[in-house]
Amino acid sequence: MPIIFVLRRFFSLFSRGSARLLLFAFLALLVFGTVFGYLAEHNANESFANLWDAFWWTVVTVATVGYGDKFPITPWGRIVGIICMVGGPVLLASTLGSIGVSWYNNWTKGVRGMSQVNVKNHLVLCGWNTKAATIIEEIRGGGTLERLPIVIIDEKSEARPSDAADTYFVRGNASEIATLKMANIGEAKYAIVLAENSLPSADQRTVLTVLAIEKSNPNIISGAELNDPNNAEHLRHAGCDIVINSTDLTSKLLAMSLLNTSVAAVITDLVSGAGQELYRVLSPDRIAGLSFGKALLELKNTANIILIGVERNGESNLNPAADFRLQPGDYLLVIAENMPALK
Repeated sequence: MPIIFVLRRFFSLFSRGSARLLLFAFLALLVFGTVFGYLAEHNANESFANLWDAFWWTVVTVATVGYGDKFPITPWGRIVGIICMVGGPVLLASTLGSIGVSWYNNWTKGVRGMSQVNVKNHLVLCGWNTKAATIIEEIRGGGTLERLPIVIIDEKSEARPSDAADTYFVRGNASEIATLKMANIGEAKYAIVLAENSLPSADQRTVLTVLAIEKSNPNIISGAELNDPNNAEHLRHAGCDIVINSTDLTSKLLAMSLLNTSVAAVITDLVSGAGQELYRVLSPDRIAGLSFGKALLELKNTANIILIGVERNGESNLNPAADFRLQPGDYLLVIAENMPALK
């Protein structure tokens, strides 16, 4: 956790209520002991030669450490010492106790999904079920998104449903703007909306959620789970970038696997986050103008990646003809072990 973030959270605990008053009172006691201790002792006590000596004595006295290297000898100095000895431990204990209570309350609110999330460039995961748990497991399993902060939005969970690292929770309806703002949707990079249940009627809420997300952050990359294929166009009109019909996808995969038992294993390997993966990368200038066939050989020989398609103007072309010419600005669809850094 960055030190700046820790300090910001620490000082935010004193921004309101009794914690702020206790902090001011504690600091005032340190100033009182330093100034009046110096004024009372510096002419008669060589241990209080300057304000730094007086400050050191005040801190030691307030903290009840009692080194004994400095002590007042004048009546007024001893009165100041008595005030510091009596008031210091009380204020110190009260201040530290207030820190603990405030910190615990903030932690509890975060666990229960009642706190504002302030992370940036994160994934907002709307809905919680076994699929959501698998998504987080895959992301945390390695790859480019391994360190991606994840904010879970769910109105049925009473506490944060995942203990995965760098995971946050907001309790509420993801289709409501206020809930999305708590998840800092405006600073999010990705959003995934899971279907509430397996019924076609759940798509209505999915569409509303995507609309709210896209309205709050038009630049976000959003994906949604669909139950009824007839509603796919509604999601696309809402601005959804990725529409997945999990039931249809499973059915097609099972049917394909009957003809080739390796299909399921290959697809699972490509999407599991372990081993070879599918990537979308900007085509480097050095292969602009090459045919697809020559580019395939060039990338395999120089970067050990397999070119399987080209995306141009938002449309994907898988396995184009060998003489298909690459153009500047094309995106390459490749299979590689890690995200390629093509130049």
